[in-house]
Amino acid sequence: MGFFDKIFGEIRTPGADDVRVLNVPTGYNVRELGGFDALGGPTLSHRFLRSGSTRSMNRRDIERLTNYGVKHVVDLRGWGESPQLTCVFARVKGVRWENIELYGRDISDRALLDAANDQGNYLATSYLTMLSNHESIRRLFDFFAEVPHGECTLFHCAAGMDRTGMTSMLLLGLVGVRRNQIVKDYLYSFGTVPEVDKAVNTGVFATEVSYDRLAMRNETINQVYDVVNGTYGSIEGYLHECGITDDELAAVRAQLLEP
Repeated sequence: MGFFDKIFGEIRTPGADDVRVLNVPTGYNVRELGGFDALGGPTLSHRFLRSGSTRSMNRRDIERLTNYGVKHVVDLRGWGESPQLTCVFARVKGVRWENIELYGRDISDRALLDAANDQGNYLATSYLTMLSNHESIRRLFDFFAEVPHGECTLFHCAAGMDRTGMTSMLLLGLVGVRRNQIVKDYLYSFGTVPEVDKAVNTGVFATEVSYDRLAMRNETINQVYDVVNGTYGSIEGYLHECGITDDELAAVRAQLLEP
C-alpha cells in the first residue's frame, strides 16, 4: 500500500485512464489531476487537486490534504459566495490562499462571446462567457506559475463541476492530455466512473436519467473544447491570448509533467 492509499483509502482507478477519485469524507468531489496520458508522459500526482466547496471539511480531512502536500489553494467563487469566510483553507497556517472570481466583469474576448451566442446550449454559453474573462484566467495561471516546483495546489468552486471543470480542462489541455480524457475528467462530476467510461468509450448515451444528464454535459464540454481550440488553435493559444507568457506556461507544465 502506497502513501496515497494510506492517506485516502480506496482510490477508484478505472482502467488505463487511471483517474483518481480521492476519498475525503467531509470534502466534495475531490479528485487528482495526476495519471492522465499527456504528450510528455502521464500527468503527475500531488501537483493539482480539484474539488467542490471546502466549507464542510473537518480538521482531520484538512490535515489529510495538507499532509498530502496541499500548500496552495485558489477559490474560484464570487464575492457573493463569501469565499474568505467559507473556504477553510483561507485560515490554515502555511497555506497560500487566493480568491480569483472566474465569473468576473472583465468580459473582453469578443470571439468567444460571439461563439457563446451561437451555441444553443445555455451551459456552453455560460462557460464561453466565463472563458472570455481573460483577466481572471491570467490571474489564475499567474497563481499556478508561482507555485514552487513540486508543491501541490488545490483549486475549487462550489460544486467542483463548472468553474473547476473549465480550469481542469485548461490545465489538462495545456499539457496535451487527450480529448476523451479531458471529457471524462469533466463528466466524472455527473456520473459514476463506470457510467462515464462506458458512455465516452462507446459514444452511446442511454435514455436513463443519469445518461441523459451525461449526454447533455458531454455535448457541453465538447462544444466548449471545439470553440476554444477552433478559435485559438489550441489551449496554449487561448492562454497566450489571455496574456500568459511562455515562461509562465512552462512553469505550469513543469508542475504536471516529468522534466
